[in-house]
Amino acid sequence: MKLIFFGAGYCSKFILESLEGFEEIICTHNIELTPQTFDSRLKIKRMTFLEFLKNQNFFFSGVTHLLNSIPPINNGDLVFDLLRKTENKYFNKLKWLGYLSSTSVYGNYLGKWVDEHSKTNPTTTRGIIRKKVEDSYCKLYKEDNLPVHIFRLPGIYGPGRSVIEKLLNGKNLVIRKPNQFFSRIYAEDISSAIIKSMKNPTPGEIFNVTDDNPSSSEETTIYAAKLLKIKDLTFVDINSPKVNKITKDFYKDNKRVSNKKIKKILGWTPKFESYKLGLKEILNKINGKNTPNNSLS
Repeated sequence: MKLIFFGAGYCSKFILESLEGFEEIICTHNIELTPQTFDSRLKIKRMTFLEFLKNQNFFFSGVTHLLNSIPPINNGDLVFDLLRKTENKYFNKLKWLGYLSSTSVYGNYLGKWVDEHSKTNPTTTRGIIRKKVEDSYCKLYKEDNLPVHIFRLPGIYGPGRSVIEKLLNGKNLVIRKPNQFFSRIYAEDISSAIIKSMKNPTPGEIFNVTDDNPSSSEETTIYAAKLLKIKDLTFVDINSPKVNKITKDFYKDNKRVSNKKIKKILGWTPKFESYKLGLKEILNKINGKNTPNNSLS
């Protein structure tokens, strides 16, 4: 089997180190390559996207799995454009094609639950572009018969990228907005969902990959502060001048995202079903502990 991973960034190390059975793995990066300790064991080849383009037919030859996590640009998606221009003969062994999208495509649901059957009505520029790209990949499935799988991801967190590190770095600002909900997913759980899908392809499906516990940013920050025994939090209203425009735009979307479909179809369950488990795991790693505390208290 041969995997091409476009945009091998933060989540890629969780996915790659759990892979089995691949004889060849190619990872593309924007400019700076980010090698990992497992690269030699997995025989991973890393290159920039531009380097890939210089010999794309050679690299595409024999590919069985494709995963794209490159963020879209204003005009669309770089990988979609590349796939549309490449002759189908290079994809005659392709079993699985994954695209990492975003739950921003749903827009604002005033805190209500959404699932894959909910109407998509993105309100942010990011969400609008994501929906456009999703539609493009659906064309690859319907018109080009490529085995497309779309994964809608919420806020991603994990070691080195969580409210724990923010608080440890002295960033103690807590935004208050009543009845505001965000969904999240621990990076390791994205990996398990992707691998489940690779082993059990379901072309044409769209899956939400989230944990079971949507909650406010305020709630998660207060819990993280409790774990760290930090008491000097600064609370501000969402309309405060201290809150920048980008953050205010982010808070316009308010929804709880259901993961019932991927649980039912793929039998996937998040290891970190709640932000409490995820944040405890991150703190355990910082403190050098190997066994996570599974208590939700």
